[in-house]
Amino acid sequence: MDALPPFDARFAAALAAADAGRADEAVHAFAALAREAPRHAPTRLALGTLLYRLGRREQACAQLDEATRLLPHDAELANRHAEVLLALGRPAQALAAAEAALAVAPQHALAQFHRGLALLACERAAEAAAALAALVEAEPDWTAARQAAARARLLAGDPAGALAVALHACVLDDAPAFAAVAADFAAAGALGRRAELLEARLRRRPDDVDAWRALACDLHGLGRPSAALAACEQVLARRPADALAGEVRAVALVDRGDVDAGLAALREALRGGDAAMQARHLVLMHYDPAQTCAGLFAAHRAYAERHLRAFAPPLARRADDAERPLRVGWLSPRLGAGPVATFLGGLLGRFDRRRHRHLLIDLHPERGDAAQALRALADEVVDAGALDDRSLLQRLRALGLDVLVDLAGHATWNRIGVVAQRVAPLQVCWLDWFDTTAVPAMDAWISDRWLTPEGSAQRYTERLVRLPSGRFCYTPPADAPAPAREGGGAVTFASFNRLAKLNDGVVATWAEILRRVPGARLHLRARHLAETATRERVLARFAAHGIGAERLELGGDLPYRQLLAAYRQVDVALDPFPFSGCTTTCDALWMGCAVIALPGETFVSRQSASLLWRLGREEWVARDRGDYVERACAAAARVDAQRRGRAALREAARVHLADAERHAGEFAALLRDLWRERCVG
Repeated sequence: MDALPPFDARFAAALAAADAGRADEAVHAFAALAREAPRHAPTRLALGTLLYRLGRREQACAQLDEATRLLPHDAELANRHAEVLLALGRPAQALAAAEAALAVAPQHALAQFHRGLALLACERAAEAAAALAALVEAEPDWTAARQAAARARLLAGDPAGALAVALHACVLDDAPAFAAVAADFAAAGALGRRAELLEARLRRRPDDVDAWRALACDLHGLGRPSAALAACEQVLARRPADALAGEVRAVALVDRGDVDAGLAALREALRGGDAAMQARHLVLMHYDPAQTCAGLFAAHRAYAERHLRAFAPPLARRADDAERPLRVGWLSPRLGAGPVATFLGGLLGRFDRRRHRHLLIDLHPERGDAAQALRALADEVVDAGALDDRSLLQRLRALGLDVLVDLAGHATWNRIGVVAQRVAPLQVCWLDWFDTTAVPAMDAWISDRWLTPEGSAQRYTERLVRLPSGRFCYTPPADAPAPAREGGGAVTFASFNRLAKLNDGVVATWAEILRRVPGARLHLRARHLAETATRERVLARFAAHGIGAERLELGGDLPYRQLLAAYRQVDVALDPFPFSGCTTTCDALWMGCAVIALPGETFVSRQSASLLWRLGREEWVARDRGDYVERACAAAARVDAQRRGRAALREAARVHLADAERHAGEFAALLRDLWRERCVG
């Protein structure tokens, strides 16, 4: 039998096979050498490296474990070991291996890199950021190191520092690396900094359509509709059929008050849109002055028939004992500051806990003060935002709810597709949705006699039930300033509603009021007015009706207490139409301001009027646009009396709009009656 070539020659041949791409031959050769010389560390290292490149990571790690035992002070070996351990998801061991390499070779760049990655994986973001910052300073053009350093800064809560790291040519000019870094900014919720990063990329690569698209979405999310429009135009000029850019463009137009143009653009975009876009259209339809109740009902029915299909077996549990305590689930993606906190808080705090157990099911968790206060009122909180539809359905059914109160309908971040499968024997819709859901599994829709009177043209697939004293119960802020008017002087009108409600008819009507009341001013405050271009657009719309900028005061959002305090310089709140206010109207009334409203046939057009009718303030409810102008002018003529009566108006609002005890009793009785019917049925 011929003698084998010397060991070193066979080792060199195995290396040559690996270098030539003959992987299977090389693995076989190295494995034979390892069996022959189990303590030969270079063989273990070579075999482990090759197995790692082939994706056989567990086998690779076993070889590198043994090699490290044989050569504990070899920096290259320890570094390769760290790399494989990271790939296997063993960050603590990877960190130890990287630090072992650095103990031998402190300037080993790859070991520094792997140490930073291991610290990140061990959730030690601040340490990782410091380690990777030093590496980036030493190796400024190393793209992967910059990616990791930016991610570490983000996870450490330093988006500004992350942006400073990412704004480098090696990232901005490398499309895959840039996409990964931009995704990290999005995951961290750092949209403002990500927009800056995208703008920097586009200055260098102005034809990057995906970057323009991402920038349009971010600018829209940041409340900069005019800038979002400009970014959408860049996308659509290069990719005319881009559905997302078309949708963002349409919504941005609506957001800044160009309702007719925005809705027309959205209808065009719907031709290539998905279910989410069509759900957004259901929301935005309600801003359309030309919309009818019949058109709204048909659109909701069509959406439900097309998109809300069964994907699970029916709920097995049925209603049983009519008088036992009820497990009530309140499902919402908007439990932070806003309408849900304003109208649910007082109700939830007054329910008879002997008869109910309340579960808040949070679909989009927030951690602000309003959200925490609301969560504290519940018996149990279920954070469900991360669950897909099937997992959410399983989770909700496992809660053993008797009643589900859906607070979202088709609004943003809704999970109506899950509710449509039925998760409780009794399901009702209330509060943060203003139309039918068209869901067969939704048993009731809660309203009142002012919002949906007998014979209302608005139609529902659900059974319509009415709370005797009103659908809404306002929760007054405990720290609201006194309602007294600050200063005197000319009449100040105001609207603190979103600009999407200020369609052309509203602007024309308000301009007419200003012409009729010399010296009067109009104070508009909304999130999107923080953007200079959008403010200029609003000024131009009023200028077209002869109203100069000197008669307008425009401002962006304020913290809630400051927003309430701003009403102390307002006399008359002008309610938009056909999408009227609700929370804004309650706030204005609580601060002692008159409110002029114009109800129509739709639910959303009657919200403010319903509150005024409950207060007995019929003189503030108009019949048509001409009457709206007359009533606003009449309120301005009585401004002195109105200023003296602000405290009395707050007290009336306390009695008629904010009686949480009465509201909770009525709500509990309504749910109990519905539950009893389910038990009998």
